[in-house]
Amino acid sequence: MLSQIVKDYRIVQDIAPGDHQFNGTSAALKPVLLHVFPDHAQPRSVLDIGFGRGELGQMIKHNPSTAHWVVDGIDGFDVTCRNVPLFEKGYYRHIWHGYAQELELADLQSYDVLCLLDVIEHLDAPTAKNLLRNLLSSLGDKAVLFISTPLWFYPQDPQQEGDLEEHLIGVPASCMMALRPRMYAVGAQLVGNFVFGRESLQYIDAFEPTTDRGFDLDKGTQAALASGMLLDQGVLYKVAA
Repeated sequence: MLSQIVKDYRIVQDIAPGDHQFNGTSAALKPVLLHVFPDHAQPRSVLDIGFGRGELGQMIKHNPSTAHWVVDGIDGFDVTCRNVPLFEKGYYRHIWHGYAQELELADLQSYDVLCLLDVIEHLDAPTAKNLLRNLLSSLGDKAVLFISTPLWFYPQDPQQEGDLEEHLIGVPASCMMALRPRMYAVGAQLVGNFVFGRESLQYIDAFEPTTDRGFDLDKGTQAALASGMLLDQGVLYKVAA
C-alpha cells in the first residue's frame, strides 16, 4: 500500500533510529537527463522511480542549471524509505514507499520526466511490460520517460534481505530500439539508457524481455549490434524522427 514518507521536504512519518541505507547503486548514465530539454531555465518536475540511494536527486540538485527542478521519489524497498540523512538533504520534495503503478494517473501525468533507472530488470516480464505501458500512457506531449536497463540477462541476486534486487529478466536491445527512442546512450557492461516520448506507446507490443539466463553479455552485444545500435560507451545518440 502506498505510504508517503516525505511531504514538501519534511519527514511526515516516525522513523526508528538505525542505519537505514540501501546497499545497491545504479549503473545508469544519469547525465543523459541533462540533455533532454534544450532550456534548463524552465521549471521541471521529475519522478525518480526506485530512487535507491538518491543519486539522481543529488545530481539534479547539485547542478546549478537544474537545482530549481523539483524531484520526487518512490521505492518499494522499505529500507530506502527510511534513509533520514538522505531526506534531510532536501533533494526530494515528496517520497513514497510503494510502487509507481499505485500512484494516481493524474499524479504521473503531472511530471515532465519519469525516471525508471535500473528497475525494470527486477520485475517479471508481464509486470515489466505493464509498467512500461502505464508509464508511456501517462506521458504528456512534452513529457519523457528516461529508462535504463542492462541489454542482456545480467545475473544479480539480492544484496540484502527484502531488497528486490534480484534480476528476473533480460531486455534485448531490439525491444528498446523498436520502441523508437528519441535518444540513447550505452554505459559500462552494456547498460542501455533511453529517452522515450508518448509516441512510443504505439510500439509497446514489441517489448518482449527474456527470462533466458543464457542471454549473456556477448549475446546481448551481438543483439544490440544487429538492432542497429551504436555502442560507443558514454556517447549520446539522438534518433531522427
